[in-house]
Amino acid sequence: MERLRIIFKGRVQGVGFRFHSLRIATDLNLTGSVKNLYDGSVEVYVQGHTENIDAFVRELDNQRFVRIESKDISKLEIKENENSFEILY
Repeated sequence: MERLRIIFKGRVQGVGFRFHSLRIATDLNLTGSVKNLYDGSVEVYVQGHTENIDAFVRELDNQRFVRIESKDISKLEIKENENSFEILY
């Protein structure tokens, strides 16, 4: 298990990125959140098995209309009580 904070930069707002993130995370049994930031990037907190997180990022990379130019990834401590993935506004 691991928890990451990932800032996605590129064409990631206005293209369904948050909704795709929610669907993919739910399918992969990941928890966390996704939120648009004011600078046009998207912040994702994702927690789960490493191979599922890798699959999550790969799926986002392959989304139509999304163009990820860079990812800033930080490892965080696990949140024991987290049990879902949600879109934050």
